[in-house]
Parts: sequence; C-alpha cells; structure tokens
Amino acid sequence: WVAAVSGPTAAGDGVSSAIGGVVSHPSAYEHRFAELLGGEVTAFAFWKGRVALYAILRAMGIGPGDEVLVPGFTCVVVPSAVRLTGAVPIYADIDAEGFNVDPACVERLLTPRCKAILLQHSFGTPAAIDEVHNLAQAHDLRLIEDCAHTIAGAHHGRRLGTVGHASFYSFQWSKPYTTGLGGMAVTRDPGLAQRLRAVQDSFVEPPLSARVRLNVQYWLYRRFFTSRRYWLAQDVLHAISRTGLFIGSSSEGELTGDEPTDHTWRMAQRQQDRGEGLIAAVGTRAQHAQALADRYEHQLTQAGWATPERAPDAPLLRYPMLVANQNELLSASRTDRIELGSWFESPLHPLPLELHHLYGYTLGQCPNAEHRAQQIVNLPLHGGITPDQADQITQFFTTHARPPQE
Repeated sequence: WVAAVSGPTAAGDGVSSAIGGVVSHPSAYEHRFAELLGGEVTAFAFWKGRVALYAILRAMGIGPGDEVLVPGFTCVVVPSAVRLTGAVPIYADIDAEGFNVDPACVERLLTPRCKAILLQHSFGTPAAIDEVHNLAQAHDLRLIEDCAHTIAGAHHGRRLGTVGHASFYSFQWSKPYTTGLGGMAVTRDPGLAQRLRAVQDSFVEPPLSARVRLNVQYWLYRRFFTSRRYWLAQDVLHAISRTGLFIGSSSEGELTGDEPTDHTWRMAQRQQDRGEGLIAAVGTRAQHAQALADRYEHQLTQAGWATPERAPDAPLLRYPMLVANQNELLSASRTDRIELGSWFESPLHPLPLELHHLYGYTLGQCPNAEHRAQQIVNLPLHGGITPDQADQITQFFTTHARPPQE
C-alpha cells in the first residue's frame, strides 16, 4: 500500500510547491532538541518515531519504484514507514558478531533503484557509520540514522544522528526518555529541513480522543510502573490496547500489514511539553545507564559470561545478552518478577517469522539476525533500576541463563 494524503506527494513535487506557502517556526521543544544535538541541526516533532521516518522519506522524494536498505534486525514499523511511500524495503543482515548492520551485506544489496540506506544504532551501540557513510557517498545515496535507541551517544566526537543526511528518534515507553509516544526527525541539510517543515505543516493535529487516551496512559505509567511490575504492565497494556481503549506502539492491523491511521499526525502540545521538561536530564540518565552497564559487565564477566562490546561515548538503552535458553529464561523472569526484555524477537520485531512475508521478507534472508533473535534477551538500564535491583537481575541471570553454544 501507498499512503494517500493531502499535501506533499511521495515523489516530492508537492513538497517543492508547499515551500512557497506559510511554513511554521520551530517549537520550543524542537529548538531545545536541536540544541541537545549541538545546534547545527533542525528538528521536527511528530506523533511517533515511525511518523518522523515517514516524513523524512517523503521530504527526500522517495516513492514508488525506489528501494530503501534497512536492517533485517529492527522493528516492523521501519519497513512499514518505507512501504507507506510506495518504496520497497530491502533487508540487510547484521554482523555475525554484533547487532548492527553488516556493511559488506549493504554493499552487495545496492541496486540502481536504491535511494537511501537506513542505519540503526542497535541498543545504542554505534553502527559502522564510517563504512556505510562512505558507501552512501560513493553511490550518491541518502543516509538516514535510526536513533530510536539513543539520544546521548557519540561517535568519534560527533553526536549520533548528526552524521547522515537525516535521523529520527523515538520517545515511546521503552526509549531513553518517554513522552508516552513521540518522534523527532532531524537534519543538518538546510534544503531537506525546508522540505521537512513543509511535510510537517501538511500533517494534522492528533484527534482529541487519541490525545486524551495517551495522557491517561502517561499518567498511569508515571504512577504505577516499576521494574517489579514490568510483566504485569506488559500484559495489561497489550490486553487493553487490543480493545482500542489504550494506544499501543503498533496496532494489531499494522502488525499484519495494514496501513496505519496515524502516519500523518504531528506531535501534540502535551507531548512536546513533556519532552521539553525531560531534555535537561538526558546527561544524568546517560550516566545512570553507563553506571548500571559497568555493574552488569563486572559481575557477568566475573561469572564467566561474554559481554557485549560497548562504545565509551555511547550509553546503551538496554544491555543485550545472548543465551541458549531464551524462552525458558523469559518464563522464569516473569514468574520471579524480574525485568528482562526480549527484543528483537524476530528480524522484524514483534512480527512472528511466519508473517514476515507480509513485509517482503523471505525466511533465511538475514540468517545472522534470525539466529540472534532466538538467543537475545536484554537487561534494563532505565532510571527506575537501582544498583541493588541491578544486582538482583544479575543474580537471577547467572542462576537461570545458559550460555549459547557457539
């Protein structure tokens, strides 16, 4: 499917014509977010991270007949945004030793129809930016950084999200900070910024019913979510989301290939107010995550476990570990009320493998990603985890987890 909306077209003609009209100025939140990234970028706020990606693709003029390379180890909303433009997502496998895309695989998949490469910094670990950036330059392609897992990270002194032509961020519940839902598109290219502003101006305010539901969810989240209630919160949110009373990260229809209904929504003012208030604590949250990751690493290494490679200037969102007994471990964590994450559960999380064909993915296409998805769990690093809780999580993990046989 291709989104049929008013305003700028997927091919970009509408964007050019819209530039001559009245274009809004950056909001206070957008201005503060751009300052957070160094001030040499322009930021644009949207209802969700995937809406920000969709806006970027439209502003770049990507549409029917085009291809966009995306990691085969990501959330299904990423190829969903690509398909909304009429373009085709092409899946590149991750490196055999990590969780980020393999540049050699990217190079093999390039065709004359490819217009952009999407580079995801999985769990906050910088991807192979230099290699993929060089590929993009050599083939005259747009480079889009997926920064849904990072805000404070840097690579060789540059903020993640400021290396490519554009980047997008997510403020969903599990991200570095949350406004309930929310996304931000960022670019350092003045021309692209002008087109992005025109796209944003063509989008609409979220309906009142959606804003009210999100505000209620955010209130409940702030007052009742704790690490010990992690599994209960997951079950309650999923159950209520299916009724339509709460807003889930993805609708049931979107997970089975339907066109989403919120892909042309701007960010509501209440979301922006929350985000603006949270920006000042980004550095503190990053330090907390780094301290917890150091703690996990020390204890797990002492227990004989291989730990993930970490970049010194890039705080992790979650602490990924590979195990031989993924399902058994997650079941035990639910019973013992220990917070453990399971993503990515498949190459296009959370879509079951048997439904990947709905998004043009062929089983076996990304063998490293498929293998990793069967082994991965992740340990929490958010601000609700105390050092004592981190020790309890590590103790649980070393007691119940089995190392992978490879």
